[in-house]
Amino acid sequence: HREEKKDELLDANVSYQEWIKQSQTHRNANWKLNVEFEKAKDTPEAPHFPHNTLFHDKAESYATSQTSVASKNVQTAARITVEENLFAPCMVGTLESQFLKMFAKISKARQVLDVGTFTGMSAIAFAEGSVAAGHEDTVVHTLESDDATAVVAKKIFDACDDKVRSAIKLHCTDAMEWMRQCALQESGVEFDIIFIDADKDNYVQYYDLAMGNTGLRPLLAKNGTILADNTLSALVYDEDDSRRTALHQFNQYVKNDDRVEQACMTVREGITIISRV
Repeated sequence: HREEKKDELLDANVSYQEWIKQSQTHRNANWKLNVEFEKAKDTPEAPHFPHNTLFHDKAESYATSQTSVASKNVQTAARITVEENLFAPCMVGTLESQFLKMFAKISKARQVLDVGTFTGMSAIAFAEGSVAAGHEDTVVHTLESDDATAVVAKKIFDACDDKVRSAIKLHCTDAMEWMRQCALQESGVEFDIIFIDADKDNYVQYYDLAMGNTGLRPLLAKNGTILADNTLSALVYDEDDSRRTALHQFNQYVKNDDRVEQACMTVREGITIISRV
C-alpha cells in the first residue's frame, strides 16, 4: 500500500504532458477523431443499441450527486408524483431539472412554452430559472392533454412558492391545437424557450409550429431556443417501437434544416439544443 501511495504522489508531481504519456495514451488507444467534417447521411433507422440507458452503472448517479440539490419546489413535485402513483420515470429529475433551470437563468428567458407538462417538474425548473434571472413578469405556459395528470400538476403548482406558482400557466388541452391557436394571433407571444417533451410521434409537427413552417407565424422568438427532450431515445427505445423511429426522423429533420444549428446532448435520454443560425 505504501508503494502504491508513493506512485500516486509521483503522478501528482509530474507535468501535464508527462501525465498524458504515462496514464492517458494507453487509455485512449482506440480513440477516434471526435470532429465531424461533413453532415451525416440520413438512415431509415437509428443504429442498433442493445441498452436501455446511455450510461454505464454509476455515471448518471455520480453526475447527479455532484449537481445542486433539487429545490423544495422540485422535491414537492417528486413527492406528490409518487404519492399519486403516476409514472415517476417521466419526471425530468434532479440532473435535467437543474440543467433546465440554469439554461433559463443564463439565457434570461422570460417567456417559456413547455410542451408536455406531465406533473410539472420542467415547468417549475423553467420558472425558477427565469425568476432567478431577475424577471418579475416570467410566464411559463405548460400544456398537458391528460385530465388526470393535469389535476396532479395543478396540485403541485399550488404547493410551490408564490413566485413560481404565479409564473406558471397550466393549460389542459391538446398541445398542437393550442400552439396553432397561438400562432394565429399575429401579435401573440413569442417564446424565448420552447421545450418539446410531449408525444414523440409528433415532434416534427411541434417543431414546425415553433419554427413557423406551417404558414403561420413562428412561435419561437428571433433569438429563442428549442430544447427537444428524449432525442436519444431514438437509440434506447425498443426497436419495434414507433416512437424510436419517430425520434430518429425528428433528429434527421432538424439536422437537415439549414436555418438552424443544434447540439444533441447526452443528458439523461438526450436533449437537443436548437437555435437559428
